[in-house]
Amino acid sequence: YVSDKKFFLAPDGNEHPDRELAATVQALFAPASLGEQHAQCVYPARTRWLKAQLNLADLPAPECAEYKQWFKDVSPHSAVMIFPAAYLNSPSSMFGHTLLRIDQADVQADKTSLLSYAINFGAYIEGSDNSILYAWKGLMGGYPGLFALVPYQEKLSEYRSLENRDLWEYRLNLTQEETARMVEHVWELKQIQFDYFFFDENCSYRLLELLQVARPSLRLTEQFPLTAIPTDTVKAVKEAGLVEHIEYRPSRERELLSRAEPLSDDEQQWVLKVSADQKVLQEPTFKALPRARQALIVDAAYRLERYRANGQERDPQRAQRSFELLRAINKNPAPELEIPQPGLPEDGHESRTWQAGLGTRGDRAFGEYGLRMAYHD
Repeated sequence: YVSDKKFFLAPDGNEHPDRELAATVQALFAPASLGEQHAQCVYPARTRWLKAQLNLADLPAPECAEYKQWFKDVSPHSAVMIFPAAYLNSPSSMFGHTLLRIDQADVQADKTSLLSYAINFGAYIEGSDNSILYAWKGLMGGYPGLFALVPYQEKLSEYRSLENRDLWEYRLNLTQEETARMVEHVWELKQIQFDYFFFDENCSYRLLELLQVARPSLRLTEQFPLTAIPTDTVKAVKEAGLVEHIEYRPSRERELLSRAEPLSDDEQQWVLKVSADQKVLQEPTFKALPRARQALIVDAAYRLERYRANGQERDPQRAQRSFELLRAINKNPAPELEIPQPGLPEDGHESRTWQAGLGTRGDRAFGEYGLRMAYHD
């Protein structure tokens, strides 16, 4: 699937694996003086696998400082598949999305997943193509697809805050060795281009390939010969027995709506007033409210301010308002927000359906049939 010539050592290595193998073995024995450009540094996953398969014990020993430092920074221990829910404002996101989070050894105990890294595959788009050209290129492989390793906190902020998408986190039962094998291969794919196809060779399909690198016994990609829709790939990963735990992260919008739900109409008006001007907190009519209701109103007002700030440049006045609301919350905190987990995405209906029916219209009978390839009516 790689369309980038620089991924291969043999000139025709993309079509002849035997020649690529020979070129790789030859490159592994090149002088260590090549430094960071040595094949062992550029292809650590290939190197490890070939050393095991061919019992290569007398290889040169380049330092590979860049790769070793990168691998140490990532420090792969376990993996979590992330599914951000559908985002209807963007054609490329209306089916949802999948990415992988790579956790260090102490993430679960210390609850520090925000410090983890995320592996994301997506189309690289330069400039601003119009919607017709965007759709055409997306369907016909007109955009290059690239892997990227980014801080998970950035992706979380993008999905939960900027796009208001709920997230589901599927902790996978990959071993540390399997997770490390997958991360090794991601290093090899750095800046390597694929052709990106919206329907099949997309973000979800590429992640299934990575999982098969981690655990070669898996048979995931062969289930998707025509389309790879994120919810279907989540279902396939779950059915393969890879998922050991699921966590739900509500979007900032859902948190705001859940906090506002128990408030009366009058209390919701107080939310708007308090959000606009914190001096309202000192008004006798507001202070006359029960302290528990005051706490809910102020908490909702703060969430409203943060929601309105999504995607906006930093505003000193808004920042000051948020600070004043935080001070009020500190003096009179609201109960912790509890949001029930909605139905799991993979438990919904199948993507494709055949439809058939009979009926009458006036005194005439008719039959109808149809095929829906994906999504909903």
